[in-house]
Amino acid sequence: MNRIFLLVMVLSLAACANQKKASKQQAMANEPFLIYKTKADYNQLVPVILNDDKTEIVAYPAPADLKSVEGLRTPLELKNGYLLDVRGIGPNVAFTSFTYETYARLKQAPVLEELFRSIVDKDPLLEMYDCKNFLDIKYNLKEVNKLVKKKLDQCVKIK
Repeated sequence: MNRIFLLVMVLSLAACANQKKASKQQAMANEPFLIYKTKADYNQLVPVILNDDKTEIVAYPAPADLKSVEGLRTPLELKNGYLLDVRGIGPNVAFTSFTYETYARLKQAPVLEELFRSIVDKDPLLEMYDCKNFLDIKYNLKEVNKLVKKKLDQCVKIK
């Protein structure tokens, strides 16, 4: 009887571990891994996402979204002027005149009209690549720079 109970417990724990692993893999598969290059140096400016017509903001960060344990969630600089997104941008990104530092100190996000008026570039991207097939190296900048060195030919070009 004790052996059966022990066997059931071991099998249950194994099933839970497999389910946790599958959940983590599924979450990683949905995580974006975007590498991009902009027309100008917007590294310290807060991004927002516009609709396809670029006439309204459809997504923007709360001030707390720009902070992490390590500091501000600015993009990571890569070789050849490329950047690694850590904030969550997309092809319809625009950059505001708010710096990460200033915006992160706000108690709440500005009203949408003010945020829209603060946009300095509605079409800032020169290039953007989705590299989600390489999520396992996303935060290994040495490996990410190897992708850049290979001209990102193994990633999907978005723009």
